[in-house]
Amino acid sequence: MNTPSTWIAATYVALLLSVLGLWIGRWVWITALALAVILGYVAQVLQGPAVIGIAAFAAVCIGFRHARASTSLRFRAVLMILSAAGIIVLGLLLAMHVAPGFHNFLVLDKVVLSPGAEPYTLYLNFDKTVVGICLLGLCHPALLTRTTEWRKAARRGAPLALGNVMLVALVALMLGYLAWQPKWTSLFWIWAPVNLFFVCLAEEAFFRGFIQREIAAAFKGSRFGAVLAISVSAVLFGLAHFAGGVTYVVLAAIAGLGYAIVYQRTRSIEMAMLAHFALNTTHFVLFTYPSVRL
Repeated sequence: MNTPSTWIAATYVALLLSVLGLWIGRWVWITALALAVILGYVAQVLQGPAVIGIAAFAAVCIGFRHARASTSLRFRAVLMILSAAGIIVLGLLLAMHVAPGFHNFLVLDKVVLSPGAEPYTLYLNFDKTVVGICLLGLCHPALLTRTTEWRKAARRGAPLALGNVMLVALVALMLGYLAWQPKWTSLFWIWAPVNLFFVCLAEEAFFRGFIQREIAAAFKGSRFGAVLAISVSAVLFGLAHFAGGVTYVVLAAIAGLGYAIVYQRTRSIEMAMLAHFALNTTHFVLFTYPSVRL
């Protein structure tokens, strides 16, 4: 495991504060994100054009929110389409680490977590996390803040999330992608917050909080609008994992279907994130991680 310098650690602490600030207030997450960007340049996690990519993505998010909220805006539909296209294109460039200027910190480099497992590498992805922060902070409706809202959403989402974990695990075992291999490692305490607040947040914000939500809104009057939104977000989520091979794409699509149903049922991005994290945690603790060595 690589140990970050003080400046690198401060950069990612500020980024984490920005994530948590989404549930506190707009100026909290914006201030923390600005601080993370400044520290990122000091730590050389960010270089050159990185801030341009972040600003451009924030700008298209603001444009989309403005177009969606204004019913009297001239060329509203055109602005929504253009800004949505910008969100998708820039979001993918950032999430897939194609946008220039980002040098994400390498935490674990080809670590074998259990016998027979593929080596595992873990990065702290600044670029991908920014996508989730901006989408939830600038485009998504209010997040859960009250205890009663959390309880109601959890009651609806927990059974679906559990069923999704069981289904995906069963299919993965049947396909030979995973093996039953319970384990414990102290690396979990590093992996877990990174997975929840950086990975799950970004992926659910994009695929459920934006793709699924906007398709459902566009086809609100249609009988099959919700089904279409769920299906498209699940398929795209699966295809986004193409680097892991065909089997991984299939498993990711099945998992994405479960997250999409949780989101549709609860109307809560938090429950989609927790469903995602529950599956990933089960995978990490009870099965071969990340997969059986091929």
